[in-house]
Amino acid sequence: MVVTTVKTMLFADLHRITGRASWGQFLKQFVVGDTYRYNVALRITAAGSGRPGIANRVGLFLGRIWLRRLRRTMGINIPWATTIGPGLLIGHAGGIVVNAAATLGRDCNLSHNVTIGVTRGGRNPGVPTIGHRVYIGPGAVLVGAITVGDDAAIGANAVVTKDVPAGATARGNPAEVFPGRGSGSYVNRRSEPVTR
Repeated sequence: MVVTTVKTMLFADLHRITGRASWGQFLKQFVVGDTYRYNVALRITAAGSGRPGIANRVGLFLGRIWLRRLRRTMGINIPWATTIGPGLLIGHAGGIVVNAAATLGRDCNLSHNVTIGVTRGGRNPGVPTIGHRVYIGPGAVLVGAITVGDDAAIGANAVVTKDVPAGATARGNPAEVFPGRGSGSYVNRRSEPVTR
C-alpha cells in the first residue's frame, strides 16, 4: 500500500515534468533532472512518517538526512510534513521556502525564490492553503491564512496577503487580483493516475 502510494505520487510528479511516467523516465530524471531528486526525497520521507515499524523509522531518519543535504545544495526548503498533492512541478531550484503547515493541491507549479510562509500576528495569522493547478511565479511571497483558489496564477514578485479566487491572477506588491486567465497557460499538463 505504501509503495503504491509513493509510486503514484512519484509518477504523477514525473508526468508533470516529462509528459510520460515509466521506470526508465524515472531513472533518467533522477540522474539528470535537478528538481525531481527533491521530489523523490520528499515523497519517500513523507511516506515513511507516522508508520509503525523499525524499517519506516530508519527510512524516515535517512530521508530527513537526504532532504537536509538537498536543501543545502539546491536551495529548496520544503519540509516532508507539508501536505502536497500529486503532480508537484518545481520549475527551478533555488530560494524556495515553504512552511510545513502549508497545503498545496494537485498539479501545482513552484518557481524559484518562492516563499509560502506563516504570519503569527496581524489580520491573517496562519499559513496559506493553495488549491489545485496553481502557478506561483518567481519571487512570489504568499503569507498568512489565505486561500488561493483552483486554477489561479500568482505573478512574479507578487506579495499576496489576501485570498485569491479560483481562476484569477494576482500580481504586484501588494498584490492586486485580476479576474480571468489564471494558470491555464502555465500549468501545461495534469498528472495522470499510474497505470504501469
